Amino acid sequence: MVVWFSTMAKKNNTQPDFNKRPPVVAIMGHIDHGKSTLLDTIRSANVVDGEAGGITQHISAYVVEHKNNEITFLDTPGHAAFAATRERGAQIADIAILIVSAEDGVKEQTMGAYEFIKNSKIPFVVAINKIDSPKADVDKTKNSLVENEIYLEGMGGDVSFAEISAKDGTNLDDLLDVILLAADVEGLKADSNAMASGVVLESSVDTKRGISATLIIKSGTLNSGDYIVSGDASAPVRIMEDFTGKATKSATFSRPVTIVGFDSQPQSGESFKTFSNKKEALAYMKEEEELNREEEDHTLPDYFSKQEKVPLIIKTDVVGSLEAIKHEISKMDTTSAEYKIILGGVGDVTEGDMKSAGADAKTVVVAFGVGVTRTAKDVSETFNIEIKQFDIIYELTEFLEEALESRRTRITSEKQFGEAKIIRVFSWTSKGGVIGGKVKEGELKVGDQVAIIRRDVEIGRATIKGLQQSKQDAQHVEEGQDFGMMIASKYEIAEGDRLRSMRKVTE
Repeated sequence: MVVWFSTMAKKNNTQPDFNKRPPVVAIMGHIDHGKSTLLDTIRSANVVDGEAGGITQHISAYVVEHKNNEITFLDTPGHAAFAATRERGAQIADIAILIVSAEDGVKEQTMGAYEFIKNSKIPFVVAINKIDSPKADVDKTKNSLVENEIYLEGMGGDVSFAEISAKDGTNLDDLLDVILLAADVEGLKADSNAMASGVVLESSVDTKRGISATLIIKSGTLNSGDYIVSGDASAPVRIMEDFTGKATKSATFSRPVTIVGFDSQPQSGESFKTFSNKKEALAYMKEEEELNREEEDHTLPDYFSKQEKVPLIIKTDVVGSLEAIKHEISKMDTTSAEYKIILGGVGDVTEGDMKSAGADAKTVVVAFGVGVTRTAKDVSETFNIEIKQFDIIYELTEFLEEALESRRTRITSEKQFGEAKIIRVFSWTSKGGVIGGKVKEGELKVGDQVAIIRRDVEIGRATIKGLQQSKQDAQHVEEGQDFGMMIASKYEIAEGDRLRSMRKVTE
């Protein structure tokens, strides 16, 4: 039995009242295997048409009713860029649905989602989708699951599954039955008399409404008049809306709600707690702040970072998008350059944001799903700072990688490209001469500067003016080849000396 306990005081000092808690379900899998279509069919709404590029890029939550039981669904992104958001979805959820196309079988993203599910240690069921397709091969798909150590019922394992068509709605009742059965096995319960606690799904900023956040209540009951704390953010519960956008005065576990009026943006994936009044909430926040300060005192600053720091400003539509972009940045090659996020937030790019750049033309400014104010554009033009706007995450990622590459520190060094041994000196003057030799490794080219090595000591530098091989002019000679060479040098070369081809390389 899974029971959620709240560390908050009980409402009105009442005794605990544990009741059956509806399951919170995450649908996970490959980007094209039908997650959004499945949710659309279940709740008779359409999400995909409103998503840029047809990719679900935010977390949302919806409640459906099946056989007098409620189920809360999380719409978790499947695109690889949203790995952090997808992982958070699995951690919030009680049960996961691993969706697999009957056309394609198990794909790389399928296994990525499966790994998240395993790491979160929650039960899951499999939905074999697109059985309506002429290309569907259910048996082949089942075998591909078994080959990847996902053992279905009847095939050597205990993983429940349903064969469905999200498009046509075929067998969706079977899938919902399987979910409810899994929830019953888990024995999900929570205390309705506790102060509400749970997880922040998403937060956003609206010029008219201010800062709002969507929450999933995992225990307790949230009432109008309570006070919410999540990290550094807090809010009185005055405006509370259910998942349909309707105002409500109370909500209990497994319910998604939107709270308007936070004093700062709570972070996606952050837990929240509620208190009876502001005084209790502020006291709790003060205690947490002191604990965090003690932890920070034990951290060491990074004095040894040698990378070029590229200033970056990110403005997004919601916090989840900001988190996803940061996740992508963390995967970039930062050997000689890395981004330093000087500002990251939600809402349009403003004049104040641009002033944060401090007139540094190297600053990169990206806006994802938001606009740019006229005054911000004026500042960017004045200081020659480019602002790029995007609606597709992978296009933004590609731009950031290119911008980082163009701004990184270039290091010029001298590298050896070849070495030859001098066998004979044909003629010599004060300015150079004609010599013969054999390439021992690499290559020598006309125009190369060479180091003259005698008894393992460099005695000077010279320049190759011409090369011959088999009495024919050549531009380069390679390992194992004999050559004749015209060389310019103020240092006399002797038989037995070695010449090392040295070239400057910028990386």
